[in-house]
Amino acid sequence: MELINGISRMLGCERRPLYLALGNFDGVHRGHQAIIRTVVAKARTAAGSSAALIFDPHPSFLLRKDCSFALLNDIVDRAELMAALDLDYCIVEPFTAEMSVLSPERFVHDILSRRLKVGGVVVGYDYSFGLGGKGSADMMSCWGKELGFSVDICPLVEYNRKIVSSSKIRSLLLTGHVGEAAELLNYYFFRRGKVIKGEGIGKKMVYPTANIAVLPRLIQPGKGVYLTAVSGAGMGNLCFGVTNVGEKPTFSLAQPEMETYILDYEGDLYHREICLYFLEKLRDTQAFSSPKILKEQIGLDILKARDLIGAHYYKLRTDAHSCTNRSDGTNRLQLGLMQPLKT
Repeated sequence: MELINGISRMLGCERRPLYLALGNFDGVHRGHQAIIRTVVAKARTAAGSSAALIFDPHPSFLLRKDCSFALLNDIVDRAELMAALDLDYCIVEPFTAEMSVLSPERFVHDILSRRLKVGGVVVGYDYSFGLGGKGSADMMSCWGKELGFSVDICPLVEYNRKIVSSSKIRSLLLTGHVGEAAELLNYYFFRRGKVIKGEGIGKKMVYPTANIAVLPRLIQPGKGVYLTAVSGAGMGNLCFGVTNVGEKPTFSLAQPEMETYILDYEGDLYHREICLYFLEKLRDTQAFSSPKILKEQIGLDILKARDLIGAHYYKLRTDAHSCTNRSDGTNRLQLGLMQPLKT
């Protein structure tokens, strides 16, 4: 898949009919995957090319000054997840003040029909667009008939009797239900980042940790201790870890971060990128009366983690070898854990 920075750079890239998936695709969850699969299938049937059009930054950040929600994943991760679904292009268009006041009709006529010359578009049942979000999927369908391109509207997706939506997934993550979130995402929720220098507390306690910074516009799981899978450049086989998300109340440290004790791993990871895949919550964050008691609890956390790995996650190391590797060597484990992703 090719990442295209702006509609203007897309023009002239393809002479085949263009079939376009529309939406922000935050999370690229099961519902989004259905839309992308549909557009890929439509393009192949018509001997055309498939693409998704997304805006960056997310329109809510510009339109709602009081916007407090955080994204499930950034543009790079969204593009990587889309690429696994065999999409040809991901077009990232800057969301500007000028774009925000474009009427629904002008968006369809000027952007989709005149500039991109789409052969068809695919949207979700709740898709809205244009000034004030006044454009709807049904309106898109009417304009499509007028302008000569097809419009497919994908229905609501449910999984295990749960409605699949980005807002539902955010809610599950914030309450620590990472396993349920993974079911709706169709992959384990992940966070990647470069390992930074921590306070050195873990090393003093014989549990050295790898710390990655918490990014303000990306959602993190709720505060607590989690069993994670860990991959990274130069790490070799997939590892498992015990990850603390949030503050360190025992040491009165309120700076949020993610720190991971990586089981059965020795090596220097400073300044290297690692990726954490959240498998299961072990416990809530607690304040302990002394570092000694905290050290004992961490030992219990590690024993519990090993039990869970043996009971539920022993196949992950093997499954990881079948996943495609990123150019930087990081294993794209999120594309393989919840197989089958492409069905």
